[in-house]
Amino acid sequence: MRIRRSFFATLVAAALVLSTASLHAQVVATAPVTVSPAYNNHFDVFGGYMYSHFNPARGDQIHAINMLGVNGTFTDWVKPSFGFEFTTRHVFGTILPPVNGYGIKNYRASQHFFMVGVASRFVRHPKYDFGMHLDVGAVYGIFNNGYPAYVQPIDLGIFNTQPAIAMAIGAFYDYNIKPKWAIRLYTDWQPTFYGKTHQDEFAGALGIVYKFGKRKIK
Repeated sequence: MRIRRSFFATLVAAALVLSTASLHAQVVATAPVTVSPAYNNHFDVFGGYMYSHFNPARGDQIHAINMLGVNGTFTDWVKPSFGFEFTTRHVFGTILPPVNGYGIKNYRASQHFFMVGVASRFVRHPKYDFGMHLDVGAVYGIFNNGYPAYVQPIDLGIFNTQPAIAMAIGAFYDYNIKPKWAIRLYTDWQPTFYGKTHQDEFAGALGIVYKFGKRKIK
């Protein structure tokens, strides 16, 4: 129940922030403005290198691990200041299990995220922009690599391989190299909900954005 309350409270708070930002952008947009070529695009796609910090067990009896991988995000900008996005993230790391009688030592683990959500640009300068996004979806964690058939990770206090609810709430910053190209940085709180608990995971990504689909300006 506590997880559910925390989950919905986070959703409500993030929705209020994004709604307020979108409303502000609409009010500002009532005045005649010239949209920079960097924001005339209807779509953009991001691909980059990703880092996350993750605790694969309840409590702190197992060391938290660093995970590295890739992030791919597609955004449909229905307005220059607001869009819908789909993101997939794949990260890999090494779990350090406690001393055990199964002969299981350091082994590889991975997480695979698939989420949808919204994004809002608060600041749009010809050379850079800043905004926030909220994504909700699922993650599939693989935590049993190298285990004998008769042993499960939970026997060592580690989460079993399983799907779970996942979220990403955070900020992004774009530096526009050209109207169709930018460098983007994501910094996210990325909670996961394995084993009926929640894990406070930090995630960040750095990569390249390609913009396409010219928008009609009225």
